Amino acid sequence: MSASALLSSFNEAHLHLVTRASSERPAVYMTLIFKAYHLRTTSDFALAYFFLIFLGIVERLGALGIDSIRDKPGQPWRIFPRACIYYVITIIRYVLMMAIMNGYVPMLLITCLGLALGQIIVEGIRYFLMTRAINKAGGDGAASFAPLKTPDSLANDFRQQHQTTHLSESCC
Repeated sequence: MSASALLSSFNEAHLHLVTRASSERPAVYMTLIFKAYHLRTTSDFALAYFFLIFLGIVERLGALGIDSIRDKPGQPWRIFPRACIYYVITIIRYVLMMAIMNGYVPMLLITCLGLALGQIIVEGIRYFLMTRAINKAGGDGAASFAPLKTPDSLANDFRQQHQTTHLSESCC
């Protein structure tokens, strides 16, 4: 690509941004809890999209955090941190819901992208924990004559121990 073609494409993009900011078209609104933001420029949209992706990832990680705090008999204090995390996650879910209720399809798609990226991260963390548990159970070097469990049975045991309830909830 020549330098003149690159320069003309930059000028065309700049002209598009200038006409978008000065046009009479109404701005896209991104409504959060108590404030609505007018998205007019490309940088406004980029910031809003980044924010929605970040919130989707945080929501999924928060759901993993709730599930990592296990209920145990005789330890009722574990209820409080679970409830606090659930409170924050619920607020994040409502923020995401309100942001996509404006009917602007790209914002809906970006929100779904953030939730999907968050779920990929959660699944990666769960996979890492599962392989670590399998390696720890199978490769600890203890000289015992009991047969080792197969990786499939260890994975099934891990799934039964770490069945989650909040990760399967949707945001909206």
